[in-house]
Amino acid sequence: MYTQLEDEFGDVVGKARRGQEIAVAALADRVGLTAGDIAKIEDYELVPAADVIEGLAQALGLHPGKLQTSAAQAFFPSDPAGRSITGAQVEMMVLGSGFLMNGYIIGCAATGRAAIIDPGFDADKILQRLAASGLTVEQILLTHGHQDHISALAEISQATNAPTRIHSGDLALTGSLAGQIEGELAEGDVVSIGELRFEVRATPGHTAGGISLVHGEMAFVGDALFAGSLGGTRSVDNYRMQRQAVAEKLLGLDANVALFPGHGPATTVGEEREHNPFFL
Repeated sequence: MYTQLEDEFGDVVGKARRGQEIAVAALADRVGLTAGDIAKIEDYELVPAADVIEGLAQALGLHPGKLQTSAAQAFFPSDPAGRSITGAQVEMMVLGSGFLMNGYIIGCAATGRAAIIDPGFDADKILQRLAASGLTVEQILLTHGHQDHISALAEISQATNAPTRIHSGDLALTGSLAGQIEGELAEGDVVSIGELRFEVRATPGHTAGGISLVHGEMAFVGDALFAGSLGGTRSVDNYRMQRQAVAEKLLGLDANVALFPGHGPATTVGEEREHNPFFL
């Protein structure tokens, strides 16, 4: 399981800069650095002095104290594999090699019924974990359509004979795998997994059709949110949309709600409120 965050200080700076479409030279000018310095920060080669970090936070609209915490690598979630959830069996799987992502099996302890969320890579690993869990998969749910979250879909669909659902806004992203998808996940839908209930909340920005699956004690958030960071965006509109969606639909949940992201360690709503630099 994870021992470090998905995104380091340089990633946070880079995502905030690219998301707001700020050129490297323009950011350097605002904070009194060279373009080369900004490049080194984003390449993990330079952690500047505290006053420069504060200037970066102001220039990028980030929280100064939380950005200092990121630079100091002073935050790591208390339960990186996710805490136990009443009535649920959560299997968090780190999938891939080199480039890693999180796939999940979420099961109802009372009924043994389950769903697979984001079968990104390693179909054999997912199926082995499923067999060991004793759960029966009845559906496959996709938080968004990027290939690193769906690449094992064909194999998993064939092995489980379970229908797959995604938000219509991301169907085009699935390419040749679109034929494997039989249903839609829309804002406000309620997804039942045995006796567990999840509300579908639209959390776009990283992709147009990104969604989160929200339960009273946990949420599967895809790439909308990482521990101490966000999934990447490349336009001002998408960046603003993502920050607003996460703030309103995820960070307003109870502080103890466990957040299971598409990359990196699990975190909680309370930890993200306290430590995520993207939220003031």
